[in-house]
Amino acid sequence: MLENGYTAVDFSEISNLSAVKDLPAMRSLLAHELPDKSPGAIGNYAAQLNAFANRMAVGDIVVLPVKQPGLLAFGRVTGDYQYMVGAGVLNHVRKVDWVRPDVPRTAINQDLLFSLGAFSTVVQIQRNDAAYRFAKVMAGLDTDPGARPNVSLSLPKVADDVVDSEEAIDRDGQDILRYSRDRILARIKERFAGYDLQDLVAAILEAEGMKCTVPPKGADGGIDIIAGSGVLGISAPTIIVQVKSQTSRVGSEILDQLGGVVSQHNADHGLLVAMGGLTPPAQAKVNAQRLKVAVWDAEELVDRLLKHYPALPEAVKATIPLRHAWVIDESQGT
Repeated sequence: MLENGYTAVDFSEISNLSAVKDLPAMRSLLAHELPDKSPGAIGNYAAQLNAFANRMAVGDIVVLPVKQPGLLAFGRVTGDYQYMVGAGVLNHVRKVDWVRPDVPRTAINQDLLFSLGAFSTVVQIQRNDAAYRFAKVMAGLDTDPGARPNVSLSLPKVADDVVDSEEAIDRDGQDILRYSRDRILARIKERFAGYDLQDLVAAILEAEGMKCTVPPKGADGGIDIIAGSGVLGISAPTIIVQVKSQTSRVGSEILDQLGGVVSQHNADHGLLVAMGGLTPPAQAKVNAQRLKVAVWDAEELVDRLLKHYPALPEAVKATIPLRHAWVIDESQGT
């Protein structure tokens, strides 16, 4: 979708919707083409497909969760519904100008992240001044500005076939794993802001078997943590760590600085922890220096926190209290 400039829904068993102009006609088509589905399922799918084909308008904002790297893509609809012929492709599409395809989830406040977690393919997010906030982020703002004062946080339902995100969550459920990770990220942002994030990173590195030194806060010369192996923590591999807690992306100049500090101190590797991720040029530079400099973004930090949680200090566990639970994998269907 991002490479080819469109958004799409995966209803490959449904034929071309170009001639279907309203909800009753959509229900009739789906009842004919999905004879084994219950009336409730037909109504659910019809609402989503009608919203996608007929209610989405040119100029509307689209937010696409990109699951693997934990990003959000923001774009504007630029075309009407189209049917793409072929097997193994997403047939139902709308052209989109992806203005910001790589916004870190950490840039968005928890209430809207919750709304983005519905399992339904197509939902409309109306509450909490969402359109204004998403437009600001799409325009380049690094951090979700939150709802404006004196703006109603709960909007009335526009029409019966417009599926609101919170209704979709009540009806179809939510991606619990994604929601849980977002809650953990929100807690890290809240409790480990600024310099305090260094302490969390050091605790994770120590849980992985390193010995860490965190220099006094202040002018650090580009060193937030020194990590090493052995009894004294100075045996190879030695790592110089820089920690950037801001949600904005980190540029190449930070990588250049880290590389210079690593060489100056004859360390083996550099580690950059960037909660907002990297700019494309910075990512390209990391790819070229993969054996020298590593990067943890917010998703990697959560992965390592979860992996080593039992070995973390009690103070960290008290600040980020977690418990293990089994959940049904709703993404695998029923």
